[in-house]
Amino acid sequence: MAEQDYEQWYIQGLQALKSADEQGKEAAKAATKDLSDPELRKIAEEGSATAARHAETITRLLHEAGGQPSNKPNKIMEGIRAGTIDVMAAANDPAVKDASGVASAQISLHYYIAAYGTLAATAKHLGREKEAAELKRMTDEMKAFDERYTKAGEARANKQASQ
Repeated sequence: MAEQDYEQWYIQGLQALKSADEQGKEAAKAATKDLSDPELRKIAEEGSATAARHAETITRLLHEAGGQPSNKPNKIMEGIRAGTIDVMAAANDPAVKDASGVASAQISLHYYIAAYGTLAATAKHLGREKEAAELKRMTDEMKAFDERYTKAGEARANKQASQ
C-alpha cells in the first residue's frame, strides 16, 4: 500500500513540475524583455528554452509512470512568478531591474533544484533508475544556470545596482 501511495506521490510531483516548467518558461520570456544586460538576457532566453525541454521530458516521464499532465497550476511557481512580476515592476532603474531579475531567477532555480532533486531521489527509491538519472541531469542543469546567474550578478548586475 505504501509503495502505491509513494508511486502516486511521485506522479503528482511530476505533474507539479510540468506545470512549474510551463509557468517558468513563460516567466523567463516575460522577464527577458525587462533586462538591460545582454548576458542576463542570453541566460534568461536559454533558461526559457531549457524549461520547455524539461516540460517535454517531464511529460514523457509522466507517461512512463502511468500518469498524465494535470491542468492544476503549481502554486509554488505561481507565487514565485507573482513575486518576480512585483519586484521587476517596482524597479525603475535598469541596473536595479537587472539585479531583481537575477534574484528572481535564482529563487525560481532553487525551487527547481529542490523539486527535481527530490523527485530524482524518489524515482531511485522506486527502482526507476533511468528516470532518476534524467531528473538528476535536469537538477544539474538548473545548478549550472544558478551559477551563471551568480557570476553575472556578482560581476555586473549587483555591482551596477549598488552604485
